[in-house]
Amino acid sequence: MDGDVGFNKLYYWLHSADPDTTTVIGGSATPGLSLNELVELSKSPESTQAAFQFNDIKFNLGSAQGNPKLRETIAATYTHELSHLSPAEVIVTNGTTGANHIVHQSFLKPGDHIICQYPIYGPCIEEPEHIGCDISYIHLDPENNWHLDLKQLEALMRPGKTKLIMLNNPVNPTGTHFSTEVQEDLIKLCKKNDVVLHCDEIFHPLFHTSDVPNSFIERHDLDYEKVVVTSSLSKSYGLSGVRIGWIATRSAHLRKAFMSYRVMSCSSVSLIDEAIATEALSPRCRSGILDKHLALARKNISLIQAFVDKHKDSCDWVPPTAGAVGFVRFKDPHTGAAVDDVEFCKQLFESRNVLLAPATLCFEFGELKDAFRGRVRMHFTTTTGNLQKGLQLLDEFLEETEREATNANGHAKL
Repeated sequence: MDGDVGFNKLYYWLHSADPDTTTVIGGSATPGLSLNELVELSKSPESTQAAFQFNDIKFNLGSAQGNPKLRETIAATYTHELSHLSPAEVIVTNGTTGANHIVHQSFLKPGDHIICQYPIYGPCIEEPEHIGCDISYIHLDPENNWHLDLKQLEALMRPGKTKLIMLNNPVNPTGTHFSTEVQEDLIKLCKKNDVVLHCDEIFHPLFHTSDVPNSFIERHDLDYEKVVVTSSLSKSYGLSGVRIGWIATRSAHLRKAFMSYRVMSCSSVSLIDEAIATEALSPRCRSGILDKHLALARKNISLIQAFVDKHKDSCDWVPPTAGAVGFVRFKDPHTGAAVDDVEFCKQLFESRNVLLAPATLCFEFGELKDAFRGRVRMHFTTTTGNLQKGLQLLDEFLEETEREATNANGHAKL
């Protein structure tokens, strides 16, 4: 395993091993769906089957903002009695990666001050860092269920200078989420300071408790248009290979900037992908897909919880409330000190061919060192069989390591 990588360290770490021989439980997507499975999940299989007849598609560039029917379908997922989003307020992109890239590149410039949630998915920090932004970090508190302290965030604001607050919700890698009350406070704070709030909501439909907040873009009642959300089909919908994402914002000024950069960087997305996305997000298919993946997540969370309970002297976590991943901390069972997570993951891979994502390599940035020592990202929306295999091998590894340490007549050294 090579830890010496640059941009998007998480990606290179997870793709450095042979997927045919490695049990990967450090990823984050739901299992990939086929077109046949989408038909089976549909409330009207005949209609969905008909939607997947692509012979009559004419392969022009399509609409610059994205297929109108797709934008209408995306907007409808954010529209209900308390919220309305127009198709004109949606821009189709090449995945959430493309959406975030457009947002950052279209209006951030060197020296701009932004505030970024920490921890967060790496490229959400790495791209603004590459642009040359001045980044402050609002630390989520692991001792308080990864809570975001609004007073600390407000203290980081630079009146007239702060340009953007960068969030992701549900949070990758902690598996927690911001409550409705916290969302409201965040939007009010941004409104007070005239700051753009950008939230990557790629995991948004996946919530595992009774607290299911709306998207940030659905807080129409707060009357603040400089809210931007990005998302896609990749994580919650099991359609990573359908490279469709989107940007949603009510700000005409921001949409103009985003469209200018989109046209320059990506004049079109795949028309077949747009057709598949339109059907997957339709009322016929969307609930079936999400119900399937929510059931998978909840079953797998219980498996990881049982593992953590069994090895409570060697690991702990904040039980996830949303998303597809959790942040498990491994520690010396005798001293309670956090292990070297990178070395732990390397040893696990070398001895058992199991791949987790070590936090200090994949989620620490800049001068922020050892904030997450001992932690690894663990994936609970992989298949149950894959997770069970990974946990069994991890169980063997922990027991072997503890046995070796005991035989050496010293403390366990993981």
